Amino acid sequence: MEILGLIDTLESMVLDGFKIPMTKKTLIDEEKVLSVIDKIRLVVQGGGDFVKKVIDKRGTSAAPRQASIDFAEARKEVEKVKESIPITAAPEEKAVEIIENAYRIAKEVRMGADKYADEVLSNLEITSGRVLRAVRAGRQRLGKYTGSTAFMPESENK
Repeated sequence: MEILGLIDTLESMVLDGFKIPMTKKTLIDEEKVLSVIDKIRLVVQGGGDFVKKVIDKRGTSAAPRQASIDFAEARKEVEKVKESIPITAAPEEKAVEIIENAYRIAKEVRMGADKYADEVLSNLEITSGRVLRAVRAGRQRLGKYTGSTAFMPESENK
């Protein structure tokens, strides 16, 4: 089954990712993972032959996502999808559904990126706080041994 192969690919990306020392975190290639997730969504939504063609055409490696939308290419893709839709479905309804799904997915990606950025900044804030406390403690210790206030933090010199 195609979805199992895609899940195996996703799993191997996580397992092959760069391990961050002293944490349980792993760095992975975001573009490749998002590409595989997109393919899984297509398979789960039952795109049929269209999905197989897209997966075969793009392969498992992820091409960089474009920040701007290429409307001409998007129109061609919409036309292809419209041709594969049974005549009984209204093309406008299907187009609206596709656009809504695209907006929903884009919103999820943005929210995920914001959450990740917040997590990284939070970790940076905690780490820099620890470093600052260690520096202050070191300067205090130096000040005790030498009797000088030159090593004391500014707030304690006064």
